[in-house]
Amino acid sequence: MIAIARRPLWLERSLVAGGISAAAVLAALLALATVDTLGQLHLMTAQLTTVGRDLGTLDVMSRKLDRLAVMQATLERTNGKLDATNRRLDGALSQLRSTQVKLGSMDAKLGGLAGGMHGVDRDLRSMRGDIHVMAHKLGGSFLFRGVK
Repeated sequence: MIAIARRPLWLERSLVAGGISAAAVLAALLALATVDTLGQLHLMTAQLTTVGRDLGTLDVMSRKLDRLAVMQATLERTNGKLDATNRRLDGALSQLRSTQVKLGSMDAKLGGLAGGMHGVDRDLRSMRGDIHVMAHKLGGSFLFRGVK
């Protein structure tokens, strides 16, 4: 206390004014830091709201993807059945091609037979007159008169 009493009054007032000034600057800095912190908290809250909304959208998409996974499994099973059907159809197509080749061969043979039949038919027509004449002669022959 004695040391304080020996100080001049102007020095004491300047120390008090300096202390008040330092306290005011400190209070202003504290106020600025508080305002900045509150602003950052507000931005973080807005970002969290956006993130929450985006997560909700992702949940909806996840449920849709889950339904698509079920559909994909169904399509894979159907695809397997269609593959088996394709293999059976390929086998049937192979058999049909083989049958077609055989039918083509038979058609060629039948074409040859038809040509041969036309020749036989022509020969029979040419022989018809001769057969008719012979039958008439036999009918009039004394050897066959009593035979019926």
